[in-house]
Amino acid sequence: MTDSRAQILRKVCQGLTKSGQQPRPERTIQDADQKRLFASARAFGSPVNKFREEFERVNGEMRVCPNGPSAVEFISSFIERESFQTVAVSRHRICEHLNLVESLSVMLPQLRLLTEDIDSENPYERARLKEQMAKVSLSITGIEYLIAETGTLVALAHPAASRQISLLPEVHMVLATPDQIRPNLAVLFEEIQAKYGASLPGSAMTLITGPSRTADIEKVLIKGVHGPTRLVVVVMERSG
Repeated sequence: MTDSRAQILRKVCQGLTKSGQQPRPERTIQDADQKRLFASARAFGSPVNKFREEFERVNGEMRVCPNGPSAVEFISSFIERESFQTVAVSRHRICEHLNLVESLSVMLPQLRLLTEDIDSENPYERARLKEQMAKVSLSITGIEYLIAETGTLVALAHPAASRQISLLPEVHMVLATPDQIRPNLAVLFEEIQAKYGASLPGSAMTLITGPSRTADIEKVLIKGVHGPTRLVVVVMERSG
């Protein structure tokens, strides 16, 4: 702490003491706070249907597939239909489980595939990957959680799935399963706190609700300013 900041804080504490008040201790968010801030009393039936309803409300696109092979078929036809030339695939566990890179290489031999096989501690490799990702039209990643109440995706950044693979390409496709859906953020935060405590895995948690859009410039809605212009979620009822 700098000397000037210490002096300011000391004067504030002295002023509070003279007025009979005491500085408030550092406050942590308790379970009751989480429920009040992030929970909802609204009940809903199918988590998948509720997520789809809210996700499409914010201009997301969703496809439900019965299993992993049908999801791979859909991804292949989606790439062919949209004429994507270069596709980035993360090393997220769900992409690895589907052998997505190998499958797309066989199904679309002309397709150029980019993966995140880099040394994440090497700044040169990270800069090179960032430059490559900026030229990719479609990225395909996994996700950690889906929030049914708001149609929100929750991603944890780590070497197998960095933030840039989900933010830089024009279109972002996310693979998920129904067991990743949580009803609201309060339930999610309680689960994460119980599972990890203060040691959240990964470098960051990102909440994504719909494609990138902003109306900051003269209240005109513009898409793609801070991320992809399209967001597609593929939910597999069974991953096998």
